[in-house]
Amino acid sequence: MSPTTGVAAAADYTATVTGFAAGDNDPPGGAIAYPGSAPRHGTANGTGTYDNPVTLASDPRWLSAGTRVYIPYLKKYFVMEDLCGACQSDWSGGKRRVDVWIGYYTGSSAAACESAITRSSATIVVGPASGLTVDTTPILGSSGCYL
Repeated sequence: MSPTTGVAAAADYTATVTGFAAGDNDPPGGAIAYPGSAPRHGTANGTGTYDNPVTLASDPRWLSAGTRVYIPYLKKYFVMEDLCGACQSDWSGGKRRVDVWIGYYTGSSAAACESAITRSSATIVVGPASGLTVDTTPILGSSGCYL
């Protein structure tokens, strides 16, 4: 597998998609490994639009910091700006994996939502165009889990 550094055109990949929240971030909270200027953030954040993508963690050997990703079943754009230990293990084993930020939550509601959004095999678009269908409903919010 090759890394996506300098992706020039959109490319579809199959990957495992999981979720993480403040309670299971390392360290707990919203700190991210690769804070930066837009489209990246200072801490985990985002609404899912092209201009304000949601934080995504992965292995930087596959997705370089600042790479935009679109996940069709979540109808949201994401930006690679954090590390994910399980993603790094999967990449070393020849598998792609991303971990998407679900919000500043802890406990059973976060765990249940992380479980609900997890897909062992999902299409993700790396380097997507702007203008794809977006739903800015938070993945986990006051009205529950997005899925």
